Amino acid sequence: MRDDDPLEQWLFTDQMRGYDKMPAKSYKQTRTVLRRLSAILDAPVSKKAKLTDSGISRWSMHVLDPADLSRACDLCRRLMARGGSGSTFVQEGLLEMIASTKDIASIPFWLEILDFNRPRDPFSETRRMYALAALARIALRHDVPERYGPLRTAVRHQNPEVRALAAYYLGRACLEGKNSPPPEVRAELKEIALRDPSFGPRFQARKVLQAAGEPAPLDYPRGMFLFKLALGGGSNYRIIAVRSKQTLDDLHYGIQSAIHWDADHLYSFFMNGKRYDQRYAFACPYEDNPPFTTEATIGNLGLMLNHKFLYLFDYGDCHEFEVKVVDIRPEAERSEYPCVVESHGKAPEQYPRWE
Repeated sequence: MRDDDPLEQWLFTDQMRGYDKMPAKSYKQTRTVLRRLSAILDAPVSKKAKLTDSGISRWSMHVLDPADLSRACDLCRRLMARGGSGSTFVQEGLLEMIASTKDIASIPFWLEILDFNRPRDPFSETRRMYALAALARIALRHDVPERYGPLRTAVRHQNPEVRALAAYYLGRACLEGKNSPPPEVRAELKEIALRDPSFGPRFQARKVLQAAGEPAPLDYPRGMFLFKLALGGGSNYRIIAVRSKQTLDDLHYGIQSAIHWDADHLYSFFMNGKRYDQRYAFACPYEDNPPFTTEATIGNLGLMLNHKFLYLFDYGDCHEFEVKVVDIRPEAERSEYPCVVESHGKAPEQYPRWE
């Protein structure tokens, strides 16, 4: 997932530019670039111009007349199937155009995108994010009872990455403007938080519930989680036990004690293993951007056996450690936690000497 959330950008530009009151001249300019792209796609292979010659890109800021919605969707389908050099930039521009309409008629197109699959497609993750962000934008625009329906469909998708992202945007659509998820959405999120077979949807559903003022489920309230901290150097690692009711901050100090480092730097956890993905991030309590590690109770996170995540320590030296859930025990033994239960190999030096 990218750090720049398209929904965040769209809400800002909608407020600043007033897309609902665009002059006819803007629509005419958009029709011109759509005709240009159509001509490029229709041309014989030997005479095809560059796709970017259409003038469409993420940064072109063309606004689509709802009357041209079907045409833009068809061009995007052709472009997705075609691929090739420059297609990513043009696809992004088309998706921006289609999303700008905030039209309920675009919902089938956005749901269709979630199922589109082409081998070696580097744009697939971003395309899905555009689709789900656009569905959230439509839900925010149209105050009708079924406005959350498409996102609720997406949280049941067969792809766990789609389900996780759909849960995130369902939360955005429900909570933007300090609204509250309706009872049927809360019930669905609770079901996902407890029973989804993948970490991402469970985690995002719990975050939405907590943001809505509802406690997230606490897994194994009397139990403990065992985390394997990879230290590099082949088989070097530590296994650290933490109670379900303890926090990521406790895990941080358990890690520091296990490798005998000085815990005198800033740190973060990225629960999907992707550095700087703020949708899965917990910062240390000395920073300005919540949520904080002190608020992240281990048993509330939806962790599952064999799940891996990233621990980042010291933003200057950027020490990255992979952490893996290697065991979950319903009953914790009597001990002081966190504690090291297994140790193999030397830990890396915190401040290596350079000759």
